[in-house]
Amino acid sequence: MENMSEEDRNAHMAAWGKYMEGLAQGGNLSGGLPLDMGGRVLTNQGASEDVVRSEAGEAVGGYLLIKANDYAHAVELSKGCPVFEHNGNIEIREALPMDM
Repeated sequence: MENMSEEDRNAHMAAWGKYMEGLAQGGNLSGGLPLDMGGRVLTNQGASEDVVRSEAGEAVGGYLLIKANDYAHAVELSKGCPVFEHNGNIEIREALPMDM
């Protein structure tokens, strides 16, 4: 996004708004947010290391929580996502309940 013109950024964000609005209207959007470019990696020894998302490598730019009947439905809901406009990809995972 940082390499896009303001006009292109605004158009891309409008596409995201339209896509998410469609998911919400269909009762399929539970939430989601973009993620910051930096962060920290923690080890099991408690060490913390600052990281910066690399443009050369794959990175998670954000997430959406959707309600889908099954994987096929999740795939169908993912079609038309604006991430594909910039050669992005989507990883679909099921959120599992935790017994506490």
